[in-house]
Amino acid sequence: MPLPELDTVYFDSCFPLRFHPAPDAATRHAAQLETGLALAVLAAPQDQDSDGSPLLQRLEAKLDFVLELGLLARYPQLPLSRPCRIGLEAVAWQDEQAAAPGDSGLLQLHPHAPSGCPLYLFVTIAASEAGPDGYRHLARLQPLRHDNDTRRWERWVFQQHRQHIGKGKA
Repeated sequence: MPLPELDTVYFDSCFPLRFHPAPDAATRHAAQLETGLALAVLAAPQDQDSDGSPLLQRLEAKLDFVLELGLLARYPQLPLSRPCRIGLEAVAWQDEQAAAPGDSGLLQLHPHAPSGCPLYLFVTIAASEAGPDGYRHLARLQPLRHDNDTRRWERWVFQQHRQHIGKGKA
């Protein structure tokens, strides 16, 4: 069952994700903070040809390792990986969990599995269709908390979109 087309820039992937309907205020607040941090990492320029010193590279590698250990301890089990289509203003994914148009909640998305660094996107289900292998959901993204988060989200989606075009996937 193919995912619906989005009316904006998007990319296709398969990420661990889970939809959490109707989160309470404390969960929403914690999710906003965590998403801001995750977006700062995801949208950072990727310096593969960095001329940084070996000492700086070793220090960054050690920091990355420590962060991963901490995140894996916090998220010992990731949600199942599911086919998804990520766009600037909408997300579509396959799931075995039913949802109805108008349902709102958090979409927990792990773009760097097995890393525990999740994005929590506030979404409203726009359409849901039952199929032989589960449900296909289309959700509209609710605005992110800060303008910086919105710019980082857009930068990350555009980066992924360009990479997928370069690989012939879009």
